[in-house]
Amino acid sequence: MDEILICENLSFKYDKDLVLENINFTLKQGDFLGIIGPNGGGKSTLAKILLHLLKPTSGKIKYPNADLFSKDSLIGYTPQDTSINKDFTIQAFDVVLMGFLEKKTFGYKITKKDKYEALKIMEKLGIDSIKFRKISDLSGGQRQRVLIARALCGNPKLLIFDEPTSNIDLPTQQEIYKLLKEINSNYTIIVITHDISNLLEYASNVLFVNKELISCESMQGNINIDKYFYRVTDSM
Repeated sequence: MDEILICENLSFKYDKDLVLENINFTLKQGDFLGIIGPNGGGKSTLAKILLHLLKPTSGKIKYPNADLFSKDSLIGYTPQDTSINKDFTIQAFDVVLMGFLEKKTFGYKITKKDKYEALKIMEKLGIDSIKFRKISDLSGGQRQRVLIARALCGNPKLLIFDEPTSNIDLPTQQEIYKLLKEINSNYTIIVITHDISNLLEYASNVLFVNKELISCESMQGNINIDKYFYRVTDSM
């Protein structure tokens, strides 16, 4: 598979607090990359750097093939917290349509083509029947699917999911991972999670991040789960 980005010696500080140090890894087209590690280990900070929301203190991200992916390529993103204020009355369909606004310049207006594409995405994710329901009235799993649909709008080249199964019951967690694997057939994805049991069934590669990149292994071989839990305990 072709390389789409290479992280070289990435480090990041909040003031004097070193959050990430010398992170090195390669993301390839079609990867299902899992990022795991303890709370405060820098996982979400790494995601924000990949999203260009934060600039690394040192190091760089290289894009070997701009035709596949570049700094200006579209990235779809779903946030960690899917809880919604009960007074927030926006409909699910409107939340999905926001995916187009996030990828356009200021003043962009939603078109009929955008609405058609958004509806087709919702149909593929099995949530077209709830398109006119308030987002605050949906279950956690339904909200997560809505946010995934929003991330897919505009045909991004990379999708980043931050804790996509947090605060969701076990059967729904498994459904979300099956959905992510289906999406992976057409998209390169990164999943940040504590949900190791489900991740190991679907990810092609895993990064263990706790300030430093402690481990990077292919999931195609036998992986020693005990090693990961040992490293978490040992490094906290």
